[in-house]
Amino acid sequence: MDSANGHRIKKNVVAFFEKEYPLIKLFPYGNELLVYDAKPHFVFILSNEEMEVLVDFLSGKPKEEILEIHAVSFAEKTITLLLDKFEALKSSGVFIKGPVKEISPIDRNVIKNQLMYYDENILLRKFCMEVTEDCNYRCTYCKRTIANSHAKHKLSEENAYKGIHYYFNKYIAFFEKLSAEKKKLLLKIVPPSLSWYGGEPFLNFELIKKSTNYFKNLPWDRYSINESNLKFTSNTNLSIMNDEILNFLVDNRVFLFASLDGPAEEHDKCRVFANGEGTFHTAYHNLLKIKEFNETYFKEQVSIFGVYTNQHDYDKCTDFTRNIGALLCQHFPAEYTGTFVANSQETVYDYRNSMNKRLANFKKKAFEAAQDQSIKIEDFANLFSFAKLNYDHPAGKDALQILLTCPMGFDNLMLAANGDFLICHKVDGSMPIGDCDSGLDYEKLIDLNQQYNQSINNDECKNCWNVNFCSVCAASRMADHHFFNPAKQECDLFRLRTTYDFLCFIHFSLEHPDLLKKIFAHRNDPEKYIGIIDINDF
Repeated sequence: MDSANGHRIKKNVVAFFEKEYPLIKLFPYGNELLVYDAKPHFVFILSNEEMEVLVDFLSGKPKEEILEIHAVSFAEKTITLLLDKFEALKSSGVFIKGPVKEISPIDRNVIKNQLMYYDENILLRKFCMEVTEDCNYRCTYCKRTIANSHAKHKLSEENAYKGIHYYFNKYIAFFEKLSAEKKKLLLKIVPPSLSWYGGEPFLNFELIKKSTNYFKNLPWDRYSINESNLKFTSNTNLSIMNDEILNFLVDNRVFLFASLDGPAEEHDKCRVFANGEGTFHTAYHNLLKIKEFNETYFKEQVSIFGVYTNQHDYDKCTDFTRNIGALLCQHFPAEYTGTFVANSQETVYDYRNSMNKRLANFKKKAFEAAQDQSIKIEDFANLFSFAKLNYDHPAGKDALQILLTCPMGFDNLMLAANGDFLICHKVDGSMPIGDCDSGLDYEKLIDLNQQYNQSINNDECKNCWNVNFCSVCAASRMADHHFFNPAKQECDLFRLRTTYDFLCFIHFSLEHPDLLKKIFAHRNDPEKYIGIIDINDF
């Protein structure tokens, strides 16, 4: 592997670790090497000469032989100290040979205990209602369009209220365990919230209005939670926008996630009506209608979410949407059932060939941020995952026991149009985990977690150094009553992406350490970066 300055890791060293220690990955770090070991999720830095000593140490050569081999490069005392350091790391779980034995637990009792812990300690942070399955678009990358499964089912008023009441009880149970100070913080970062999803949610606007009133009229004040604390969010494809909806959005300060993929020639590539005509004119007109109606609301409450495929010009799409003036603009890759990377062979090839260009653009943004001493966090969000790396006191083990997805059913929950509880809005509804009448079904949850954990405890994942960075969650793997795993070439792309992220992280570490501290401070600030909330870490 090459770095920007042309430094290359010796092929024999790379081959040694790939064969004997597949969970260890090496990266150029200036004129040195950064060693990442996935089992303890630990990084450290060695010179090339120290790496030669490490390889001999891990190969089992006796100390006397190592002293003799490296006498030209190091004094005897230096080699002895280095070997002591390696021995200490090894005793802490670094340098565990071979693949991991288990990534996530598959024993039902272990899973049951995990779920009981989640029930007691994890905040139900996101509650979403699928108010209708009906949609007036036929986006070509939509799972329902592909499966020809668009339906007109609507969530009943009765089931909506049952679901809201379930969420209310879960939120209050967590809230009441907190100190006054922590309650104040929780209301600031994750207030009680109700989200509407579809289909196109505004095709069932009557239920949205009724559920809003029901939500507001719950006894929040009994727990010193004011109506002003309550939060509402909705997705929309921007096909419907009238004065009644506009007044509702503004009056209730609804956080609106509006779908727009880019300018007309980009948006209309995939977002179309049932007759195949593009939807840009309708969507963009309605988006500007919101802005004209109340520009302050637009700037503070409306975000634009785009989807891109290999057909799209990503830069053209993001440049267009970011200049509209909304609160936030983000673009996500299209997700297809059973497919995680469209045209994976071509995509891997293109990504690999564009790596140097990507790095050059990233370094330019980093330099500009350093010059201005200001930073657009969203430009460097790929560095967030490095804030949780271990830099000292490693504790590695052969059974990782890590969670490669959210605590299903406890952090995020969706009430489907038919009254079922699902793990989130991304799934196809084939694996419900309960319903609004009976709550969560623990046997179904145990089955679900066991099946998911079995799917990721495969040889490919067990031998993958990228396992801690893998972003392929349970929802994206789930379809038709089982879990799909990415193909090897798709995983090659995921590893390439993490390699790029590592090189960005290394560049910041070497050239802009102060800015890196700011990025990590943002990532670790519970008021700015909100993830899973465990009461024992809150």
